[in-house]
Amino acid sequence: MKRITITTIVALLATFQLIAYTAQEAVDKFVSHSSLRYASVGVQVIDLDSAMSIASYRPDQANITASTMKTVVSSAALGLMGPHFRFETPVYLDGEVKDGHFKGDIVIRGMGDPTLGSIFLPQQANIVEEILDALRARGINSVEGSILGDDSYYAYPFYEESWDVGDLAFDYGTAVHGLSFHDNLMTVNFSVDSRSQISKYRITPPVPGLKVVNRMRRNSRRNAVTAYLDYSTPALVLTGEATSKSYQNTYANPTPAPMLVDSVEQALYRSNDIRFQREENAYEEVSGNAEHTLLVLHKSPELTEIITSLLDRSDNMFAHALLRAIGSRDWELKNMENMPPDLDAIGVAAVKRWLEQQGINTEPLFMRDGSGLARANKASVNFFGDMLSMMAHRRFDGVRLCDLMPKAAGRAGKTLKANPLSDAIVLKSGSMRHVQCYVGYYPANEPRYAFAVLVNNFTCSQASIREQIGTFLCNLFEEL
Repeated sequence: MKRITITTIVALLATFQLIAYTAQEAVDKFVSHSSLRYASVGVQVIDLDSAMSIASYRPDQANITASTMKTVVSSAALGLMGPHFRFETPVYLDGEVKDGHFKGDIVIRGMGDPTLGSIFLPQQANIVEEILDALRARGINSVEGSILGDDSYYAYPFYEESWDVGDLAFDYGTAVHGLSFHDNLMTVNFSVDSRSQISKYRITPPVPGLKVVNRMRRNSRRNAVTAYLDYSTPALVLTGEATSKSYQNTYANPTPAPMLVDSVEQALYRSNDIRFQREENAYEEVSGNAEHTLLVLHKSPELTEIITSLLDRSDNMFAHALLRAIGSRDWELKNMENMPPDLDAIGVAAVKRWLEQQGINTEPLFMRDGSGLARANKASVNFFGDMLSMMAHRRFDGVRLCDLMPKAAGRAGKTLKANPLSDAIVLKSGSMRHVQCYVGYYPANEPRYAFAVLVNNFTCSQASIREQIGTFLCNLFEEL
């Protein structure tokens, strides 16, 4: 009897082993889940050696992409600007230097670099320190004048107009300025009293000229503080409901140039060897003898480092900055000046043109921004399959897109996270309300397969659909 029991247990354990699926069987099992009954789903799996589909589901249907759109702008940026591209931010002395004393303006000319002062790239050169070091190198020990931040490179609006206005005030909805700083983010600490009035607030880093407007309602039981930006004032407008307590939230900064200017000024005030006297009209007083001299040419990290960071963290501002850089490059190549308000559309056209030159059909690509934040961004999994296949065979000075993509790790549910495949798959995820998408490669080091999964309008939770997709990827690649 004991022998029969052990035999039975062994047989039962064997049935619990992971079932081997063909690629198409794995796809069919995934799309048959009850939570996808009313969903718009697209799945494509490409064998990279043959560039042929080995499994698919509704490959031509265009679905909302969310942040998987970041792989499109990253690919085009690599192709058009090269992996070693760096943004440059010139800093000029407009005035005169005499006996170690500079009188005039120090002008920081923004050229679209999204990484200035970024907390996510702490190893890069600090533009504030560069300015002070350059002054010292020129023997300047006294500055009388103004620090000016020139944010005119990009025309208003600084955000893509198809973005949801409700996203613009928050850390994931930061706009792209000609002169960006500190990821265009600010931390706001404020206290609300019993009358729902703001008793005090502090912005870090400081943003001179920015107002905080209170339009909150009192609620003794519920906190539902939200916000929006007023670019015309400029102001951060706090709305919603609040109890009497202290708050700390991170918001988008609508005016990053004054933040950078203040950071330079405060560094000069703290300096032991450079005396700083702020004078608004110093340049006008010396204009007859003034010179326009390059003081610093700040350079961002290389494009590969920027892309690696933005894909890993899904940084909307970095990604959209790449689209604007592509658009401005295209504009300047035509010997055009004064960036137009529709620069995003110019960038999109340049991205599509480059993709078409690589043999990619862009008809299934409906692109509005570089980040995927706009719900108007749509594409088919066929498009992604073709693009990923092309990028798997392209190296840009030795760099491939797959080299810059993050590993699956915990990005697609617990089942995949616990599977050794999590370190063998690289992917970019994208999510927003009722949208969950993944595109990527397997295996990570020498990809043999590319995949795209775009799911819109599922009826389960976000965590559940991530788990389902992660399980699908396990079923898909376990036997491949």
